[in-house]
Amino acid sequence: MVERRSETLEICKRCLIEQPQESSVLREIANSKNRSLQNLLRQLQYRGSSLREKATQYAKKRLEETREKQAAYEEKLKQYEEKLASQIMDRILQGEEVDKVAESIARDKVRRELEQQIRQLRWQPGELTDQDLEESLKEYIDQGDIDLERGKIRITPKGARKIAKNILRRILENLSEKEMGAHSIEETGHGSELSVTSRKYEPGDEYDKIDFEETFLSALERNASQRIRAGNISLELEDFHVYEEIHQTKMCCGLIIDESGSMSGDKINAAVDTALALSELIRREPKDWLKVYLFSSRVRELPYYEILNASFSGGTTDIRAAMRAFRKAVFAEKGDKQAYLITDTDPNTEDARFVGFKRAVAGVVRESLYYRQAGITLNIIMLDQSPRLKELASILARKNLGRAFFTSPLRLGEMVVEDYLTSKRRTCRWF
Repeated sequence: MVERRSETLEICKRCLIEQPQESSVLREIANSKNRSLQNLLRQLQYRGSSLREKATQYAKKRLEETREKQAAYEEKLKQYEEKLASQIMDRILQGEEVDKVAESIARDKVRRELEQQIRQLRWQPGELTDQDLEESLKEYIDQGDIDLERGKIRITPKGARKIAKNILRRILENLSEKEMGAHSIEETGHGSELSVTSRKYEPGDEYDKIDFEETFLSALERNASQRIRAGNISLELEDFHVYEEIHQTKMCCGLIIDESGSMSGDKINAAVDTALALSELIRREPKDWLKVYLFSSRVRELPYYEILNASFSGGTTDIRAAMRAFRKAVFAEKGDKQAYLITDTDPNTEDARFVGFKRAVAGVVRESLYYRQAGITLNIIMLDQSPRLKELASILARKNLGRAFFTSPLRLGEMVVEDYLTSKRRTCRWF
C-alpha cells in the first residue's frame, strides 16, 4: 500500500485550521526567561513588542486619568481658597488678630488634603509601571491562560495548549509546503494481542493462534449431530477456530531534552517548542501518550505544559540516566515505543558523577542495548556536530543500536513531528 506523506500532512493541517490562534502577547510571555512583573517590565523598556504596545495604552489611559484628577483637585482647591479668602477678610475686619488668622489657615485640614492630593498626582511616573503591565495582562488572567501570584507569572495548561496548537500549525504548514515523495506503508505498530473471540480457520492462518476450546466444542457438536459414539470424536478442518490478531497502534513517546548549560538560548527554546507541538499532535490520538524529561547531571519528568514554566538547571550531561528513566516508564507498555533524545553535547556524567566521555559513552551503549531488548526505537537528535558527538553517532550506527540525526534548532520541531507521523503510518485514519 502506498500513500503520499503530503496527503497525510494536509489532513493533519486541516484538523488545526479551525483552532483559535494563540495571542502574540501570550507567546511573548512564554519566551521570557524570568516571568516576574519587574523583570518583564525591564524587558519592555528596551524593545518593542505587542505586550509593550498594550501596556503603553494602559499607561496613556492612566496618565490621562491622572491629569483629569489633578485638574479637578486644582479647581476644587482654587474654589476653596477663594471661599477661605473671603472668610479671612471677614475675620480681620471683625478685629481678629492677623497672626491668629494666619495660624488657622496653616492648620486648615481641607486645604492641606487637597494640596497633598495634587502633589501626589504631579509625581505620577510617565513611564510604564507594574500597574500598567498588570492591567495589560488582566484579559489573559480572566481567560485562564496565565496565573499571576505575588508578582510571578505562570502559564496555565490552557495557555500552554494555545501556544502548542500554534506551533504545531506552523510546523505542519512548513512540512506540507515541501515536496513529498511516495513511501510504502507497512502494517502499523510493532505489538499485537489476540482478540477474545475467534473465527473459523482459513488456509494460511498460523497454528499458534488456534482457539482449542472453541475447536473442541465445534468438534463435539458436529460429532453429536452425526451420532458418533463417545470416545470416537474426530477433528475435521471445519472444526478449527483461530483467534483474530489485533494489531496495536498505540505509540508511547518519550521526549528527553538536555538542559545542560550549552543548550541555553535558541536550542532549549526549539526543544520546548518541539515538546509542545508533539504533545498537541499526540493528544489527538487517545491511545498515544508522551512523557517529557529534562536532564543534565540529574533527570526530572514533568507534564508537557509545565515545560513553559520550568527553570533550566544547566550542569553536566548524563544521557544514560535520561534514557534509563524513559525505558523504565514504558517497560510494561504495549505498542510502539519511540524515544527522541535531544542534546548538543557529548555524555560525560553517570548518576550525578562526572566520569568523562569514554566511560559515559560505554554506559550509553549499554543502555542502548537494553532499548533494543525492550523494543524501544532510539532517536538521538544532535544539535551540534562536535567530533565526540559524531563519534557517538558512529558507534550507535555500527552496532545498529539506534538512529542519530544532526540538525539545527530551526529544523528540530519539523524533524521530530515528521518522524512521528512517518512512524505512525496510517495517520490519515486518526486525524
